[in-house]
Amino acid sequence: MESKETLLKTNPTSGILENIEYYKYIFKKTEKMACAVFYILRGGHAEAQKDSVAVNLEEAAQTLLDVALETLKSTGKDLEKRAWNLKYGLIRFESKLRVANAARFIDTELLEVFVHEIESVQRSLRKYVEPAVVNPLVGGDVMRETIRGRRPARVKAELTSGEHSTVSSNSVGPVLQSRRDRVLNVLRDKGEATIKDIVEVVTDCSEKTIQRELISLIKDNIVSKEGERRWSKYKLV
Repeated sequence: MESKETLLKTNPTSGILENIEYYKYIFKKTEKMACAVFYILRGGHAEAQKDSVAVNLEEAAQTLLDVALETLKSTGKDLEKRAWNLKYGLIRFESKLRVANAARFIDTELLEVFVHEIESVQRSLRKYVEPAVVNPLVGGDVMRETIRGRRPARVKAELTSGEHSTVSSNSVGPVLQSRRDRVLNVLRDKGEATIKDIVEVVTDCSEKTIQRELISLIKDNIVSKEGERRWSKYKLV
């Protein structure tokens, strides 16, 4: 019996709301940032409610949240457009934050936290807005177009290796996101991660399997390792 995650990846009419990684690492982070703006401006600066800079920041935060909510209605057919809208919304939000920092409504330390979170969400959005990365909600035609732009040796390895690739035999099309891609997504989002961090997201694999995947990525010069044994951390090269 196919899991909900597999059905989502193979069915272009499935909703993004069913994608746990999207909900957790994109929508919820965006929601928290928008809420934080209102908490900071309304809680600590009474004058901010009338200042144009603060009002513009609140407007950008509300718009960003509205755009993020709209993406939850998306299916594979229209997600890319809405994901681009969210990407632009994050850029606008960051600009307003920098202006608010210059106006001393948000201190520099808080600005750095916001920027770090924005960059994290932007990294997670890449697979939905960049043509070189497969949208996991779209069918086989998009996959074929994507493969044309990738290195032949790596594509062949991913499509022929039973450990790195998963292919569905149903009529909808192949499962588009390999275990390797899911591991890479975690590293893109977190910047660096331990094997335990990855297993918390890629829940259908053991630590030993993730370790073998990471060793393969290191050999391909895609991932680097720092530390030894249980203190080891991995990040993209």
